[in-house]
Amino acid sequence: MRSKILVLTLLVAMLLVSPLQAMAQSQTPPGVQVTADRVTFSFADLRSTDISLLSPLSISRLLFSFPSNWQLTGGTFELQYDVLLTGSDIARIQNGGGVFGGNLFVKVNDTIVATLPINASGSYVQKITLPAQAMIPIREDGRHMVTFTFDSQVSCVYDISAIVTLKSASFFDMGYTSTSPALNLARLPAPFFLENSLVPDGARVVVPDQPDATELQAAMNVMAGFGAMIANTYDLKLVSLSSLSEADRANYHLIFVGRPEQFALLNDVAFKLPVKDGKFVDIPEKSAEDGILEMALSPWNANKAILLVSGTNTQAVLKAAYAFSSARVLVFEDPVLSYVSNVQLLTQDLPAVEDFTLADLGYTTANDGLLSGVGVNSREFTFFAAKNQLSSRDGYIDLIYYHSGMLDYGTSSFSLYLNGEVFSTIVFNKDSEQVTDLRVRIPPGLLRYGENRLEVRANMLQLPSCDQNLSFDPWLTVSDQTSFHLPVSEGVDVKTQVLRDLKYYPGLFSTSSDLGDVALVVPSNNPDKWTLAGTLAYNLGETVQPVLSNLALTFGEDVPESIRNSYSLIVVGKASELPFLAALNEQLPAPFDLATNTASERQLQISYRIPPGQNVGYLELLASPYNTEKTILVVSGNTDTGASIAANALLQGTLKDQLAGVFAVTNGSQVASGNGLSPFSIAGQVVPGSEQVVNPLPAGGPAVLTPPAWLVPFMIGTGVVILLVALFVLIRYMEKKRIRRLTERPSEADEEVEEEEQDEQGK
Repeated sequence: MRSKILVLTLLVAMLLVSPLQAMAQSQTPPGVQVTADRVTFSFADLRSTDISLLSPLSISRLLFSFPSNWQLTGGTFELQYDVLLTGSDIARIQNGGGVFGGNLFVKVNDTIVATLPINASGSYVQKITLPAQAMIPIREDGRHMVTFTFDSQVSCVYDISAIVTLKSASFFDMGYTSTSPALNLARLPAPFFLENSLVPDGARVVVPDQPDATELQAAMNVMAGFGAMIANTYDLKLVSLSSLSEADRANYHLIFVGRPEQFALLNDVAFKLPVKDGKFVDIPEKSAEDGILEMALSPWNANKAILLVSGTNTQAVLKAAYAFSSARVLVFEDPVLSYVSNVQLLTQDLPAVEDFTLADLGYTTANDGLLSGVGVNSREFTFFAAKNQLSSRDGYIDLIYYHSGMLDYGTSSFSLYLNGEVFSTIVFNKDSEQVTDLRVRIPPGLLRYGENRLEVRANMLQLPSCDQNLSFDPWLTVSDQTSFHLPVSEGVDVKTQVLRDLKYYPGLFSTSSDLGDVALVVPSNNPDKWTLAGTLAYNLGETVQPVLSNLALTFGEDVPESIRNSYSLIVVGKASELPFLAALNEQLPAPFDLATNTASERQLQISYRIPPGQNVGYLELLASPYNTEKTILVVSGNTDTGASIAANALLQGTLKDQLAGVFAVTNGSQVASGNGLSPFSIAGQVVPGSEQVVNPLPAGGPAVLTPPAWLVPFMIGTGVVILLVALFVLIRYMEKKRIRRLTERPSEADEEVEEEEQDEQGK
């Protein structure tokens, strides 16, 4: 009976909730709407759900940005909100008792644009005018901030509780004018990318049609640098000069990577250091060997920017790319031009320092250790680890911290992240308000050779308070006496013990903090494969987030011994266009048929013949035969499209989740994975029309394993035990059934009594 009631209750709840959800959705504007001079967007477009503000005091903020060439001119803000007042003293507000319920303050950037009285329960819509002065951002990153503050101190005096719910259907309608974007190398990745931008933007990294390998390497580090700076999905693509269309020139920001003589288009760009006829004009004599970074407005669209990553020779181009990837370009006399005289890369043998503090690293409690404000705030600390410290299981951090006493201890906490991986979460409590020393162990495998990033990320919610003298913003302080213990270990690096498996991509290539032990191998004459490699470089930068990207690149026609022996390799392209891959063919989990570029799986008992015209992507993973501590990943296909499909499987979440083992086949919508040990092919699972081929077994027939002497008696004994258990269960079942039948049958005495009663009734 109870289960029926529960089911009916759930059904009624679903029937009641569904119409409410439909109503709420129907009120939400359909996404960001942009015209020539206006933009409209809702809370939902800012990825915000309904916001609840509680009495006596509560605050919430929203952040967003626009393209850097937009100048906002004002507009309106329609705020939709619900008010719920409860408590025994509600009549003092609603019946003219002279009690004021509170105020909702709305601030845009540094200007209060509305003060809304909160005096009665109900649903409200308020249209707020946004003056031009409110459209000036006050944050250093250029983002706009909207702050909602609900002040209801009446709850501290009377039995009144208030909840104000700001609906996600609330929306802004703003006017703007287009201007040329502000150019400043010190503000990278702006203007190419702005965080929380409501209007999507994009850029193209342009390389020469016939680049030197060093120039292409520079472009890959530019892509990885963008990935580290943006750390999100972005419309960025590496293209060759000849494939850059007129529409691309008009619609995208452009980043040219290479020597000036490779780009005739640069004659039309008004750089501070002009480029004419393939040469820099009036370059300072001292900067002849320097890398050059300079920005200018695009001659094809004044609302777009152009960046040149260049130099008079290929090594100078590479220096400029290194500087760009750091996102810390120093500017002096002019913010649009910078010369890079030298780049200090991560050395191959860092000294091991076992014990140190944040103060030893140059951080101070006052300037670097304070996190304040409602919501999520973070601080990042960088330290170094040597190769012989990575495998230790005894490392730890002695974290010293203290915090505000006005935190909501039911919901507030902070987490520790090492190189982007969370490894500890600490809940605030009353005792930790005082100076607290907490030892947190460092999990094996999280440290990288070189620079490591410790992030303290706090989620602080304010405890509603009636004491107006207390500071509203909660805070957490991390002391500069926080110490690290990274013991030296002579054991094998933990990274080399990790199983090589496609599901671990890209973590397999994150052993060095600057990607300095990873090399891309591409064809010298296939720009499409350069594009794929650039996308993978962006993904590596996004994952590892190097302070400075130091990816290597070589052409597949001739991979130097120094690259083969010292680097993990990501090989991109068809087998027939990469002599290096052909030489490695027999050691692959599924060797290629070099005539058709298909992974023939000929070492398997059953394989599949790929039909003509079918695009298939292949991913293969193996320990490098040149250095067993390094890994080789092959991103290939039977066609150019197939190779693109394979690369997409490493990047697209729904496909990447299907990867496993050391060999995978994909058609772009499905992935079949194998471990390279099974005698059966996996290609037939995802390739329509593939033809099964049965390969003859090796001479002498298959190997026959002789069973051990104890196996047969063990199986007989096990069978007897199972039979006895089954018989016991059956007997118990029959016995219970017989007893139940007897207890349910009326006794003879009962039958006689029943017959006598019937006779009496008959008389």
